[in-house]
Amino acid sequence: MDMAQEIRQRLTVREVVEFYGFQVNRSGFMKCPWHSGDHTASLKLYDGQGGFHCFACGAHGSVIDFVMRLFDLNFRQAILRINADFRLGLTESKPDRAAQSATLEARRKEQRKNAQAEANFRFMIREFQYWKEIRNTFQPIRQGDVVFYHPLYVEAVKRLPYIEYWLDDFVEKGGKEHWGTCPFTQETTTSQQRNLLNTCMPTKIISSS
Repeated sequence: MDMAQEIRQRLTVREVVEFYGFQVNRSGFMKCPWHSGDHTASLKLYDGQGGFHCFACGAHGSVIDFVMRLFDLNFRQAILRINADFRLGLTESKPDRAAQSATLEARRKEQRKNAQAEANFRFMIREFQYWKEIRNTFQPIRQGDVVFYHPLYVEAVKRLPYIEYWLDDFVEKGGKEHWGTCPFTQETTTSQQRNLLNTCMPTKIISSS
């Protein structure tokens, strides 16, 4: 087992965060150190190897990623710093060429997966923001005892719970199971969203009855 794996198994992100002087509330939230004006403690810490995620700026990752970001270190420097600060006594092994090649290929594969997971996450965030805006714009209209629903509102109500579930599951599992899965294959661009909101007003509405 390499040093990075040892660190992830032996330390939780909360232990590391509190060691470096940050305060965490009972719900596992803290103020994000990477964007200004975070008065509502938007960075969530997850138990075990779940890592962290900021719901404001999108920063997330493992315990090693936290130290990399916090001190502006590369991967190896962060590992060595954690090892020294927590006195873990870990030593770097020197594998043979075959093992080095296998490790390098595994790391590249993991990086590709992480990049795809990041892309999926950013896409789903945009989908969430888009359909939330749709839902808020095309609210139901009541006329007497009858409630009218715009088709876009109905579609938003259908999509949003699933998108929220997908995002929560992604954050809790650190994206490990979502690098190759994204439920929507075609993205609505910002300009298309704007045009839709400007032109598709509820001139024709559907009755709930």
